[in-house]
Amino acid sequence: MLAPKPKAYSYLRFSTPEQKQGDSGRRQTTLAREYAEKHGLDLDAQLAFNDEGVSAYRGKNSETGKLGEFLGAVRTGIVPPGAYLLVESLDRISRQAARKAQRVLEDICEEGVTVVTLTDGRAYTKELLDSDPTALLMSLLIFIRANEESTMKSRRLKAAWTGKRQRASSEPITAKCPGWVRLNKATGKWALIPERAEVVQRVFRESLEGRGQHTITQGLNRDAIPVFGKAGHWHRSYVAKLLSNPAVMGTYVPHSLEWLDGKRARKALDPIQGYFPAVVDSETYQRVQALRMDAASPQRGRHAGKDLRNIFGGLLRCSECGGAMVMVNKGKRSQPYVVCGKAKTGAGCGYRAVRYERLEYALLNHAPQLLAIIPGGGSEEGEEVQAELDRAEAALDAADDLLAQLGEDYRNTRLRTLLTQIQEVEQERDALKAKRDELVERRDATVGPFLEQRASEALSAVTAEPLDRKRANVALRTVLASVTVNPRGGLMVLRWKHGGEAQHLFSFPEE
Repeated sequence: MLAPKPKAYSYLRFSTPEQKQGDSGRRQTTLAREYAEKHGLDLDAQLAFNDEGVSAYRGKNSETGKLGEFLGAVRTGIVPPGAYLLVESLDRISRQAARKAQRVLEDICEEGVTVVTLTDGRAYTKELLDSDPTALLMSLLIFIRANEESTMKSRRLKAAWTGKRQRASSEPITAKCPGWVRLNKATGKWALIPERAEVVQRVFRESLEGRGQHTITQGLNRDAIPVFGKAGHWHRSYVAKLLSNPAVMGTYVPHSLEWLDGKRARKALDPIQGYFPAVVDSETYQRVQALRMDAASPQRGRHAGKDLRNIFGGLLRCSECGGAMVMVNKGKRSQPYVVCGKAKTGAGCGYRAVRYERLEYALLNHAPQLLAIIPGGGSEEGEEVQAELDRAEAALDAADDLLAQLGEDYRNTRLRTLLTQIQEVEQERDALKAKRDELVERRDATVGPFLEQRASEALSAVTAEPLDRKRANVALRTVLASVTVNPRGGLMVLRWKHGGEAQHLFSFPEE
């Protein structure tokens, strides 16, 4: 009776879907079949372990892919002991750093599996790796080469993207665009879709009028405005994204795909100004961002659509606990009061009411002193934001210079220690970019060139006759982060978004 043939399993991997349509899969399959026939192996055609469109550069195939499943099948007995794993070459198993790639090979061999590389006919076993330093060194060198090839490929792709960015002013660098823009095939330029541009402008206009996102969304659906995408109706989340999307100013923020802790993540790159045609100007965009930053709209939920009675809506804070203060009106004959929200619901803090008209009277009658001069415009806090931004940009320039020098050194010497250092500096540079972008956004929204104009508009709104409380509230929320009320001392403190504050003794508390 003939002994059963050893079982063999083919492992195929290619990193892009396009390779499936090409020769990669057929070539690997043919090599596995020919090797099995020549060496008397029983190639299992039913149990396939194929990673199609999966890269081995990040180790995804061995962690969550079919190669990982093969190891699991070996450990659970589905694949019998003494089996063969047929691969085209070692770089099909892993293109990670050599240390990690070697560990993948050793893990497979440790389970009693013979790994055969079909291009050169080499067979790797646990015994061979333990006894033959040459075989161990050969596999390590192959992994080093594979990782360097993938690393250089990644760098070439990044360089190609950099070239596209440099041409962004004259040609589109991607087919992706916001819903209110399309590509004019005749000119090769981006163009606004007029009816959709009007919708975007409407959303920003209503936001500056003090309407909340829910109210804006309801209005779009009520008026049967066609949505931009495939959704059946407008959603508040889309309106929120629209209001925070710099593409409305014409700014395109490209992203790259990075791997963090084994997970794929999108990372924002430097924005490209003027890439798309602008649908709203930068002043309008920054005004909306300032409006959304700290104080929530008082006209949302069940209050949406109602007349605004509280000029401080969304701004009032309790001096004792820092919580929001709310207006209390017990009837037509009673005077409205403001009180700490926690105290009103019995969640803590003392119940100390302040008559609302005293707060409003104090603001309206002392507005020129409180709003005409911008407190904190040259304050230490405001200066620190700019100083921190300057430091971040200087550190970013230094990182770019160091990266350029390390790249040149690596091209000349090919030292792997330099490659590791390059990767570390790249991570540091990415963190600096994220910090820089955060500081720029904060500065533009609160300390930008339109700040004085916003303060002037807030002054005009609160001194206008007749008083439009809704307009005044919107204007105040673009420049103020909060209005803190101290019922004990009769003190009102206006805190500016850009730093600094203004104080006023409005009255003594009600007995």
